[in-house]
Amino acid sequence: MIFGKNKSLACFSANPAAEYRLICFPCAGGGASMYRRWSEFLPDVEVWSANYPGRESLHGQPFARSADEIVDLFIDQTDFFSAKPFILYGHSFGSMIAFLLTLRLQEHGVYPLGLCASARRAPQLESEFNITDLSEERFLKELERLGGLPEAIRASQEMMDFYMPVIKADLTLNDHAVSAPGQTISAPIYLYSATEDKVASADELAAWKNATTSRFEHKAFEGGHFFIQDSVNEFLASLRTVLATLTQGDDEELIAF
Repeated sequence: MIFGKNKSLACFSANPAAEYRLICFPCAGGGASMYRRWSEFLPDVEVWSANYPGRESLHGQPFARSADEIVDLFIDQTDFFSAKPFILYGHSFGSMIAFLLTLRLQEHGVYPLGLCASARRAPQLESEFNITDLSEERFLKELERLGGLPEAIRASQEMMDFYMPVIKADLTLNDHAVSAPGQTISAPIYLYSATEDKVASADELAAWKNATTSRFEHKAFEGGHFFIQDSVNEFLASLRTVLATLTQGDDEELIAF
């Protein structure tokens, strides 16, 4: 494993011969290890994944107080993003971080080839209600209803005790994170969602098209909030098509997306 400048970015399987990088941002409560195996499915790509304060390589650091504070970790290493062509991917809360990072990188004259997002409302939309304002009992029930708790964590009280503070810290930021009106990125956006995911409505997903001045595509999978893990082979097959399109500069309509 190799790390970036401040250990907020990690690569589990270095691939220096790859012509471009896919940089992945985890969901609330997640860390870089969420994407540990993706390099096995994407052998032509150098896959990097992000850590937020308070977990994995940044364990011991206090949780971030805002989404922008997380983005600051990555902006501190713009030389990394300038070194090779790159594509950003984020799941759920990670989609918001990836979008905000793209906005900030644009200000520094650094542009991703594209942004792939999944399982979150569009970044310019405020939350209809804040899940972290609920009592502890109602918070857990709502998290369960939304499907935002992986089975591996839900099945173990020890893991629940370990991960719940991390999940709640990230969801607090997710509740309040919203981009400024009219802020758009110039990179194309490819959005993924799932038919049984209750985290975002159809309108909240469709609003991603207003977050870019470029191409917008949306694909829905069968399943719930963690469809990218439950249907990993099918999902990554679709993502490979998007990556190939973005890196080849092909503006034709995607056949397999």
